[in-house]
Amino acid sequence: MFGITTLRRLRDEIDAHLATIRRSLTAENLRAEAQRNLLDEVDAHIATIRARREADDALAAEQRTTRLLAEQLLVATSEKNPAARAALGLPEEGPWDRAVEGLNALVDADIAFHIEPDGHISNPLGDEHIEWDRDANRWRLVHDDDTDLVTEPTGDSLGTPETAGP
Repeated sequence: MFGITTLRRLRDEIDAHLATIRRSLTAENLRAEAQRNLLDEVDAHIATIRARREADDALAAEQRTTRLLAEQLLVATSEKNPAARAALGLPEEGPWDRAVEGLNALVDADIAFHIEPDGHISNPLGDEHIEWDRDANRWRLVHDDDTDLVTEPTGDSLGTPETAGP
């Protein structure tokens, strides 16, 4: 049979194998725990990304709604509301805007007009004009019957009070 030495060697080998198995199991458990921790971190990161995306989507929707409401306010106030213009990032209305509004008012009223080479704005018949009045230093509406009140421009420049041209 086996001797005591043989039994001891056998037990030592078994113990060594058990220690190796325990180390392997411990390493596997550590790897599994690390994987679980990593998966938990990835899940948390994905949840954060989703929450940010939802917040960004909500913010974008609010911005679209705000812009739409500002545009509606601007239209409702004939585009003259400074707060709505600022909300839309539009510049404040200036004198050129008012001049354009005047020309657009003629278009909206279906009044045909043309701008003559000398800068006067006339109807197609030529019996009404918007001309430069040197004395008043202003543009004014002139009908054929009161054209004698307007000083004729020199024609060397357009619309500047310094040169008194239309």
